[in-house]
Amino acid sequence: MHRNNQLLIATLSLLLWHCSPNTQELIEAGRVFMSQEKYEEALSKLDAALEINPQNYIALNAKGVALQRLERFEASLEFLTKAINVDTASYQAFFNRGNAYRLMGKDSEAMLDFDYVIKMRPDIVDAYINRGAILYKYGEFDRALLDFELALEINPQSALVYLNKGKTELRINNPTDAMYDLKKAIELDGQMAEAYYWLGLAELTNGNQLEGCQYLESAQRLKFSSATEAFVDNCMQ
Repeated sequence: MHRNNQLLIATLSLLLWHCSPNTQELIEAGRVFMSQEKYEEALSKLDAALEINPQNYIALNAKGVALQRLERFEASLEFLTKAINVDTASYQAFFNRGNAYRLMGKDSEAMLDFDYVIKMRPDIVDAYINRGAILYKYGEFDRALLDFELALEINPQSALVYLNKGKTELRINNPTDAMYDLKKAIELDGQMAEAYYWLGLAELTNGNQLEGCQYLESAQRLKFSSATEAFVDNCMQ
């Protein structure tokens, strides 16, 4: 009887070992939760994966992103930096850490990470967009424009790049080029409220009040917050 009990316990242990989720399964479950924007649930799966393997790059990076979505930026930085220490040759954690820094207003640190991503992987469009956005923020419009032009060479179908390039062209007093870019953004994404807003401003700058006001109206309908004030200032006189 005692021997049978031992065999039973051994068999159950073997079955439990086979049924318990492995690291990859836990990471995949975490990713599913993240795709559903259930970040706390994702963290529970990723934590379980890291209990099995605390040095798993994919789990560390994913946890950093989940924490970022929850606006827990300091914790996000901690896990993304751990991921980088595990694998300095992979760009994803550098990119995600750059995003965390940017959201925290630590733009110098963000720039270093985006610079590194672009050096490692010059085909990552979003790295140029994010770096260009920081340069735009500080009035370095020529450098920002170069980043957006490089991004368009990689992906000429990105509405977001055309939006950012159009905004930058308007800032350096090129309303005609700005209008072209912003119309392309709208052609690629007809619900991009910000593109209508900036196109309205570009048309007004180019002396086209009727068209400018029509685009500002469209931006208002799409709930772009700055459009109402611009419409009142320019179209209700």
